[in-house]
Amino acid sequence: MINIAICDDDMAMTTTIEEMLYETSKEQNVKINCAVFFDGFTLVENIRQGTCYDLIYLDIEMHKVNGISAAERIRNMEIPALIVYVSSHEKYLKELFYTEPFRFLQKPIDGQEFHSVFMDAYKRIRQKSEYFSFTYNKELIKVPLGRIYYFESRNRVVYIHMARNVRNENAEPDETEYKFYRKMNDVEKQLSGTNVRFIRIHQSYLVNFDYIKSMSFTSVTMYDGTVLQISEDRQKSVRTQFCRMARVEVSSSE
Repeated sequence: MINIAICDDDMAMTTTIEEMLYETSKEQNVKINCAVFFDGFTLVENIRQGTCYDLIYLDIEMHKVNGISAAERIRNMEIPALIVYVSSHEKYLKELFYTEPFRFLQKPIDGQEFHSVFMDAYKRIRQKSEYFSFTYNKELIKVPLGRIYYFESRNRVVYIHMARNVRNENAEPDETEYKFYRKMNDVEKQLSGTNVRFIRIHQSYLVNFDYIKSMSFTSVTMYDGTVLQISEDRQKSVRTQFCRMARVEVSSSE
């Protein structure tokens, strides 16, 4: 089941998007659940109260809280939902970059493009259902690959740093760090067959590309503010990998 939020102050547009979603999902045999909002404030409050969405279709120009402000508040809560902006205004493209949009759909919506964007989102959401398995203290542990920020190797122990799963404030906090004994090279090999993209930036760090906020020649900054150093011998190759992955993201959204 994919949980989807549609947010637009135009009721006719929310109806159109909802109908297109149910039509496409039925064709592809994908189960979805849609919630409709008519302003950014109500959407943000709904998420703040603990409702989780995998995919959000978001208009830009709305009353109370516009789409960009709503997306910024959602990202500040570390919500990993995919955001698809739906707007007739291309002038905001530069501002949209800072809220990590998955795609941009221009109004009026082209049916074929809508189908393509939905299927790309579905594939990305399915990636999050992959798990990384390891054994520690004779116990087999599985963690969602899509929530792993990065792996860190220290003194022959590999630590897994996890993204927080934001839910109701009264809920029990999730584990945000695991550890096990293994060589980082073996971890890297295990991840090579998955759909989640990791970059080896250092002998001690293996980083999830989707959680990198920015990169300089000597370090990467994660969305939670963590700064990780890129080893000198890997700086060129890391930059090449980062740019290649970023180009794939851009080209697939065009």
